[in-house]
Amino acid sequence: MANKILRIIDRIGEITLSRAELAYQRARELTTVREEHEEVARALLEKKKMEREERVRRLEEEVEIESIEEIDELPIEREELTIPLNERLAALISRPFMGVSSDMMFKNIQEDLYKANIQMPASKYIALSLGISTLVGAISAIVLSILFAKSLGIYWSVVGLVLGFPIFSTTLLLAKLYPKSRVKKRSSEFSRELPFALRHMATQLVSGSGLLETMRSVARSNYGVLSEEFRRAIHEVERGATVEEALERMNLRVDSPGLKKATRQIISTLRTGGNLANTLKIIAEETSREMMSKLKDFIQTLNTFSLMYMFIVVVAPVLITTLVVAMSIATKSLLFSPNLMMILYAAFLFVSVYLSFMVKKFEPKV
Repeated sequence: MANKILRIIDRIGEITLSRAELAYQRARELTTVREEHEEVARALLEKKKMEREERVRRLEEEVEIESIEEIDELPIEREELTIPLNERLAALISRPFMGVSSDMMFKNIQEDLYKANIQMPASKYIALSLGISTLVGAISAIVLSILFAKSLGIYWSVVGLVLGFPIFSTTLLLAKLYPKSRVKKRSSEFSRELPFALRHMATQLVSGSGLLETMRSVARSNYGVLSEEFRRAIHEVERGATVEEALERMNLRVDSPGLKKATRQIISTLRTGGNLANTLKIIAEETSREMMSKLKDFIQTLNTFSLMYMFIVVVAPVLITTLVVAMSIATKSLLFSPNLMMILYAAFLFVSVYLSFMVKKFEPKV
């Protein structure tokens, strides 16, 4: 027994890396992340450039226009070397699955990780997703097997084991969709803070600050995702990119119509000159009006949902129960069995929960 304990301790010691080794491993991962993000950014910019050239080619058949300037390669933001506990656990879980190819399941994962600002190599994210999914599936299968065996019989334990596979598949699917959902969430949070940031920039420009210093001020402010993206843009400028290039990259990461308008105006002003502060104020007002318009539309939609919700949750169950009781008294027999009534009430509950979810989904992030 003592020898087994010693072997287990030795095994744990082999798996657990020292802090220096973890730091070195994390540095290699960050290098890989920067390379993958750089590759994704170049691919997206090249795709955008090809789309522009295609539009230009079609327009040149009718009118002569200027050629589009080529966008240079841009470096990516550096990140401080830290090794928190969650990253140690992630490394421990993902290590057995490193090298597993899941290109079909995790297609375009590098692009999603870049836009979501997840500082992790694509190979490690895939391995971590497989590791967590396997762990969740195995634990769920064991727990369900024990519960089924105790409550329904020993043969039902096989059903509990079989249920581990759909749980594994569901967890893996959620891991695949997580970066995309984070990209949408970041874009919504960015758009919510954009009008305030544009007014901030306009005020700074009116006071005499330059554009780069104005961007630094926004990056230091508490605008959440927007400040984070501006910090990334500032890092890119400090590493040799122009302001135009940094803003183009920000447009690749964030899906915000207001940002696209502001970016076009900033680039146009940098090239031709003009009153950028006044233009940013106008864009901020337009963005605010659009957000208020979405909120008004949501309120009108919410009135309709409220009537539907009240009818399904309050009126319909009471009305059906009253009719069933009245008809049962008239016929002197139960019109519906209690089990059928419970199923009907459960259906009403499900529909009410679904309506609540839909209301939350369509709620504008303003």
